[in-house]
Amino acid sequence: MTPGAGSPKHVSRRGPSVTAVRADNPGPLTLTGTQTYVIGTGPLIILDPGPRDEAHLARVDEVIAGRPVAAVCLTHAHSDHAASAAEAAARWGELRASSDTLDRVGSPGRALADDEALEPGEGFRLRALPTPGHSADHLCYLLEPSRTLFTGDLVLGEGSTMIVHPDGSVEACLASLARLAALRPERLLPGHGPPVEDAIACLEECRAHRLRRVASVRRAVEAGARTPARIRAAVYGELPASHRAAADLTIRAYLAFLGETSSSINRRR
Repeated sequence: MTPGAGSPKHVSRRGPSVTAVRADNPGPLTLTGTQTYVIGTGPLIILDPGPRDEAHLARVDEVIAGRPVAAVCLTHAHSDHAASAAEAAARWGELRASSDTLDRVGSPGRALADDEALEPGEGFRLRALPTPGHSADHLCYLLEPSRTLFTGDLVLGEGSTMIVHPDGSVEACLASLARLAALRPERLLPGHGPPVEDAIACLEECRAHRLRRVASVRRAVEAGARTPARIRAAVYGELPASHRAAADLTIRAYLAFLGETSSSINRRR
């Protein structure tokens, strides 16, 4: 095991087996690292094979232990989740993702339709849910019957995710969070961070957090802040240098949202 990488952890409480394998890529935006999930006991579904890291793929391979793999699924195309997609598909099974994600990673696979269910024949199904916001190509996946929701980068296990403007969208993020809350999931398994046990409360708080940030950005603009850096300082205070670029992209997403929903804010900018 490489230094800092997580040992595989069985994270299912009931229903189909789920094992999390954490990649050795900790950082300001990835928290302790990117989670790869191995779902089922065979045929398996592999979710987000992670960065291009042979040691990580080897750890996932140890969990697979020679069992058949029905599909390798992606939440979105960002490299910490999908850089190893082609290698994972060559090793284990067909790549499945949104059509946009497949285009972005440049690997062959089968596109998933809205609410399409993967049923590998073990008594569970994994529903693909288009959930743009963090990025335009993002999918979450609902595992049934346990009602466990794999949230990728839309919702993290700790803190809040960035919105990658202009690909990401505050309006889309709010709609995606509302859609997921309406499904009444029982548990969240994010792409980064620990499991979230109170799924509904977390989704509702994420949505409320975004709306509070919108209000904070509006107040900063009304007070005379004009650049993302000045708005960032007004909204977030002093941030470590490692967080500033992500904060500025998110600020630009909030400004775009305000521009779409308020003509007066455009006149003041």
